[in-house]
Amino acid sequence: MTPRPAASRAAFWTALGLFPLLAVVCGVLFGGASAVGPWETLRALCGLPAEGAPQAVVDTLVFDVRLPRVVLLALCGAALAVAGAVLQACLQNPLADPGLLGLSGGASLGAVAAYVSGAALAFPPSVPLAAFAGALVASAIVYVAAHAAGRPTTGALLLTGVAVGSLCSSLVSVMLIVENTHRVHEVFAWLLGSAEGREWAHVKLAAGPVLVGVAGLFAFRRVADALALGEEQALSVGVDVLRGRIVLLSFVALAAGAAVSVVGPVSFVGLMAPHLVRPFSGAPARKLLPAAALAGAGFLVICDLLARAISPNVDVPVGVVTALMGVPFFLVQLHRLRIRH
Repeated sequence: MTPRPAASRAAFWTALGLFPLLAVVCGVLFGGASAVGPWETLRALCGLPAEGAPQAVVDTLVFDVRLPRVVLLALCGAALAVAGAVLQACLQNPLADPGLLGLSGGASLGAVAAYVSGAALAFPPSVPLAAFAGALVASAIVYVAAHAAGRPTTGALLLTGVAVGSLCSSLVSVMLIVENTHRVHEVFAWLLGSAEGREWAHVKLAAGPVLVGVAGLFAFRRVADALALGEEQALSVGVDVLRGRIVLLSFVALAAGAAVSVVGPVSFVGLMAPHLVRPFSGAPARKLLPAAALAGAGFLVICDLLARAISPNVDVPVGVVTALMGVPFFLVQLHRLRIRH
């Protein structure tokens, strides 16, 4: 690969650094149909008094409704993007993604189990913990099942992930039917991926596990780079392949599971974000992971803006928009992979 000029690299990182910030600002300014328009919102963000609507209404809508929503989406987008980049490296699979490999399904199963059992009300941190456990178990099942007959192909790994994800979705449906919850619409929207009604409490709930998981993935970035070169190369530089994958998958499960626990199983963010920035940042994890985090954060906020623009009066789940974008993207990447092999 031809090295890029220093000016080009600087422009890329400057633009990428501004992207999530601008996305968050746009998400707050244009976030939702209400009497508080962009100008009133901007005045509130700048600490200026309201001109039209009552000050209390403006402050509530801006700081307690819109801001936590976009901050949470940025946080979860970054977590899912970093998780996807690490999965693609450590599994040597360019199509790896927390949703496609069953991790999101397992996290959903754990989170719904916490809600249905009543643990979420008694101990709110049980939701991300249960999501982490579900994602970890799902990833272990996928990894063991796919490797049962030797080194799996890309198709075998994906099919195993889809099967495990479908099983988790079926179990979630069974729990909801047995529980006979009156919040079916809310739960259904969450299962499609939604940040509707999220507050600062949800940000606090997810921030700790997400930051620990992402920090762990950054700390073991050299292990991910070694595994991306293949098992033999990883062993030659002293990396324990099995232990390295277990550590990386554990941190992936923690970051992705915490994200899923608050916004639901948003799909394809972990697939698209790393692929979009890799041609500019390069493949080494020390550059790819921060680039993917910034891209994923801004991307998910923009997708939520698009979801609200589709139908201002109805909250369209953000997961619907990411799926509409992600499916064609996945098919293109699959076609390129077939041509390459």
